Amino acid sequence: MLPVGWVLTALGLALAGPGLVHACGTLVQTARPGALRLLAGRALQEEAPRIGRPLGVLCAVGAAALSAAALPGPGGLGAPLGPLTGPACALVALCAAATLLASAVEVRQSRSAARAALIELGTPATVLRTAATVRVGALLTVCVPVSWGLAELTSLALTR
Repeated sequence: MLPVGWVLTALGLALAGPGLVHACGTLVQTARPGALRLLAGRALQEEAPRIGRPLGVLCAVGAAALSAAALPGPGGLGAPLGPLTGPACALVALCAAATLLASAVEVRQSRSAARAALIELGTPATVLRTAATVRVGALLTVCVPVSWGLAELTSLALTR
């Protein structure tokens, strides 16, 4: 029953991922934003459909790793693990991270015309780098607690 639950959790986070990214963009733009926060927030909102699903899957993988580590027993799962369990888990995590990275590169390439127009208008490159940093910070601020909370709920349900 455990694999079915994790598949549903990963599917739910993949479906909720674009909404989370869009909400991050909205939160960045709230409360009297300046040009930098508006630029970062609007970019997050536009990137939400492409980057949200891989980010949701990566959150699910992180939550699975955290909850497996928190469970009692050898290896955290309460059952003996085979020699390929560790490499398989690492492969899944690397694939999820690579998918997110590929989506981020795709988004960056699709934004190249807007970036060129902003630079042509005289926007300093530091502003564009700072906006990218704000976007990453906003995503980390939302996704890390979501992964941790899901891991806590899952390990709580599995230990009772």
